[in-house]
Amino acid sequence: MMHLRHFCTAQNTSYRLTELPPLTPGTAADALASVLVDPDVRYQEIEGFGGAFTEAAALTFFRLPPPRQAEILQAYFDPVHGLGYTLCRTHINSCDFSLGNYAYDEVDGDVELRRFSIDRDRRALIPLIRAAQAAAGRPIRLLASPWSPPAWMKTNGDMCHGGKLKPEYRAAWAAYYGRYIREYEAEGIPIWGLTVQNEPLATQVWESCIYTAEEERDFVRDYLGPTLAAAGLGKVRLLIWDHNRDLMVERARAVLSDPAAAQYVWGVGFHWYVHDRFDNVLWMHDAFPDKKLIFTEGSQEGGPLSLIHISEPTRPY
Repeated sequence: MMHLRHFCTAQNTSYRLTELPPLTPGTAADALASVLVDPDVRYQEIEGFGGAFTEAAALTFFRLPPPRQAEILQAYFDPVHGLGYTLCRTHINSCDFSLGNYAYDEVDGDVELRRFSIDRDRRALIPLIRAAQAAAGRPIRLLASPWSPPAWMKTNGDMCHGGKLKPEYRAAWAAYYGRYIREYEAEGIPIWGLTVQNEPLATQVWESCIYTAEEERDFVRDYLGPTLAAAGLGKVRLLIWDHNRDLMVERARAVLSDPAAAQYVWGVGFHWYVHDRFDNVLWMHDAFPDKKLIFTEGSQEGGPLSLIHISEPTRPY
């Protein structure tokens, strides 16, 4: 009989990742609540579990003494003595968990990306990802998301407060993703997947950029997809939406109903804010069963947080 290790963390108790007596699988008659496992029924494959690498997390991490750093890395990434994270997210340019706005190319009109540099990420973010890779002892699938293009590419001239990508910079912005992937590859960090835009329907006081469903479709179909393919990066998985579950079906349908756009799309990313609407995840799978579904972001709100957490801390809304 197989024995499962059982850990519990519970609010208002002394349990903090406390190991409890092993769970022993039994039959449905053994308890009022049960989980039925049928190994002959298969659904989508689980791609992995993990958190987010952000500049804020990286800088906090490197302020810890080395023994604490080692403890954190083992707890999150060690496949035997820790959680064994295998799928993590990070940001292209700055995000709401950076120490300020920054882009890899801030030179107005530099459509050829001659001044592109990831030096800011080399200070802490890249070293943290490398340390996590070493602790994992196996590849970590890294999903990268932009919160905003550089300010000079946007209609509002600002990385924050929404705004849109200027049409004349769509080709340059598509090339930007490819350049980012190549620069990270040169650092020994392969990019497993991309999302087109974090929360493309949210105007935030932090980094944000608005796309309608049609704008996202056209950008994928006419610019981002072909650009990645031409650069030999077509195997990097491309996800659309990357926002809340409430509108995921309508937004995805607008893109995936266009075969020319859908050919470049590997899956749909979604967040857990605003509405539960778990039914939309099921409907999404039923409507487009060949496309993958990835839960890309969910931060704890209104509750206790650990002092150090590689995933994103609570959001201010």
